[in-house]
Amino acid sequence: MAQPCLKWEKLIEEAEKNGNKEKTLEFREKLVECIVYTAQELIARGRSSDLDEAEELLKYGEDVGNKLGISELLFHINLLRKRIEEKRERRRPKEVEAK
Repeated sequence: MAQPCLKWEKLIEEAEKNGNKEKTLEFREKLVECIVYTAQELIARGRSSDLDEAEELLKYGEDVGNKLGISELLFHINLLRKRIEEKRERRRPKEVEAK
């Protein structure tokens, strides 16, 4: 999957390099929004391939969140992972009691 949020990470790095704290903060917010909203959209679709794509995006988000020290992003990622697991749990066939 082409990473839809990668542009924000690059803009953050550029703003940090230039010492522009205001833009750095703005781009961090945009990165969080991009990852969270894109993942929510994929989860809402609910197909297995969409859930897989959401997990990839969340893995990227976790990596970039740790790298850039964005704890808010890590919080949202944990919540979204729980939603993915709940969707997958509902899909699993019910175990038939063997009695």
